[in-house]
Amino acid sequence: MSASQRSKGQRGERELFHLLTDHLGVTVTRNLDQVWQGGADSLDIPNWAIEVKRQEALSIASWWAQAQRQAERTGRKPALFYRQSRKPWRVVMDLHHIAPEIFTTAGSLCEMALCDACTVIRESLGGAL
Repeated sequence: MSASQRSKGQRGERELFHLLTDHLGVTVTRNLDQVWQGGADSLDIPNWAIEVKRQEALSIASWWAQAQRQAERTGRKPALFYRQSRKPWRVVMDLHHIAPEIFTTAGSLCEMALCDACTVIRESLGGAL
């Protein structure tokens, strides 16, 4: 990965975390240990391991697999946030983590807008933020 690609990724993380801070009302920051420990991009949101991708070429399946591995390591639910240039942020989550009473097994993914993902996160925390 080139220095410019890393820089773009870091800018994307900062941009997203500012948006999440605004939408959720809790300060969301970068997980600086991620580089050394293979962790999620942010662990500031209780129960959620946030993975961020700011790339032009989409690779949802491999990104989701990475998000799942990181969530398993941290004992959290995976959430993949991604954005291409001049497009809005999109979020991938497993329906099992959104409505486990209906989707009893993992593996049914859904994609949604950032504001909808923030609603899911807020509801999952039951006022914990």
